[in-house]
Formats: sequence, structure tokens, C-alpha cells
Amino acid sequence: MTTLIDSERQRPPEARRGFFGAIGGELLDLLQISGESTYLFLGTLRRISLSGRTWDRTLDQLVRVGTDTVPLACLVSLFIGMVLVVQTADQLERFTQEIIGSIVGLAMTKELGPVVMGFLLAGRVGSAVAAEIGSMTVSDEINALRTMDIDPIRFLSVPRFLAMTLALPMLILYSDVVGVIGGAVVVAIDPTIKISVRQYFDNLTEWINATDVVVGVVKGTVFGMIIAVMSCTYGLRTSGGAEGVARSTTAAVVWSFVLIIIFDYLIVRAAIVLT
Repeated sequence: MTTLIDSERQRPPEARRGFFGAIGGELLDLLQISGESTYLFLGTLRRISLSGRTWDRTLDQLVRVGTDTVPLACLVSLFIGMVLVVQTADQLERFTQEIIGSIVGLAMTKELGPVVMGFLLAGRVGSAVAAEIGSMTVSDEINALRTMDIDPIRFLSVPRFLAMTLALPMLILYSDVVGVIGGAVVVAIDPTIKISVRQYFDNLTEWINATDVVVGVVKGTVFGMIIAVMSCTYGLRTSGGAEGVARSTTAAVVWSFVLIIIFDYLIVRAAIVLT
């Protein structure tokens, strides 16, 4: 009996708590990260200021988040627009291909542009932010900042929050334009498409209005906030050395993806109700 008890004590806690204990533990972890991310979001909003130092750090992050992402965003958006035209033209071949322009334009401005750019920013920049701040946390650099009376949220979170919130809507607008141009290129060179480039753009401008573009920009603003908050939250709560940094980076990207999809639905639903 003693041997069995000793062996049970030597098992890791995850193995001892059972099925319902594991579910409860995951639920508690979810509630904890929800509370921490909400606290960081509200704290970041309270600490936003117009001081020169804040904007200097924000401009540095804008280059990292926005300018350095433009080439990859261009490539991705170009081929998304091209694929959209090819797929749409194939499906509409038995009906009419004259509505290709509106389909591509609406898809890029309202859905694919914001979501794909959000995923791209979360994977490229959000992971880097989580890894960077996580490395600072496990090496006690965050504690060193507090020792020097430097607020980590003001110093680390605010510039990244502002940069992602401002950069992602601009990247989405850029993505919309490049995606539409990519579709026009396919219309011009693909012999299976029976409409002209002029018809493509005429149909696009007929159906696209300012509201569609605004919805995409609003999504980009919300998605940028989500990515910044989740990346900084998981970075600041990192523990366990290099393995902990890897876990935090993965979790930050995964939860950014999940929340982007959830808020994408909520924004679309709200836009439908308001209009």
C-alpha cells in the first residue's frame, strides 16, 4: 500500500487530477488569461499618452509592424485576388462572369483582406512580440524595469498596441487594392475568362461602397488590438525558461487566431444589424 501511495505522489499533478480535474484546470487557466488580458488592455488604454518618447517608440514599432510586413502582404494579397478570380470564373462559367468584379471586391474588402492580414500579422509580428517580451520576463528584465521605476506596460505594451492598431487597418487597405489588381491581371491574361478588364472594374465599382471599406477598417482596428494584447499578455506571463517562451509564443498566436475569428463574426453581425 505504501508503495502505491508513493508512486501516486510521484506522478505529475496533471496525471493525478483526472478527467474532470483537467477540465476544471483548463477552465481556470482560461479565466485567468481572460482576466490578465482584460487588465492589460485597460491598463494600456489608461497609459496611452502623446509624449514624445511614447511616439518615438511607437514609430519604431510601426516600421517593424507595418513597413516590414508590406512585401509579404503584397505577395499574399496578389495571389488571393488571382485565386478568387480563377475560382469564381470557373463556378460562373455556365451562368455569367460579369459579376466577378463585385465578388472579388466584396470578398477582399469585407472578409479576406481583414482576416488574412490579421492572421499574417499575428503569425509574423505577434509571435515575435510574445517571444521578445517572454525572453525579457524569464531573464528578469521586466523586474529590472520595475526596479528602475519604469512601468513595463507603458514601456513595452503601449507602443506595440498603438503600432498594431494603426498599422493593420492600413495593411488591409493596401491588401484590398493589391488583391483587386491581382484579379484584374488574371482577367486580362486568362483566356477562359470572357469579360474585359473594364467590365471587371465597372462591376466592382458598381457594388463596392464606402461602408464595405469601413467595415474592413473597423475589423483591422479590433484585430490589431487583439493581437497586441494577447502577444503582450502571454509574453509578460511567461515562465519556465526557453520552453516557456516557446509555449507562450504558440499560445499567443493560437489565441489571436481564435479571437480574430470570433470578433470577425461579431463585427459582421453588428454591421448587418446597424445597416
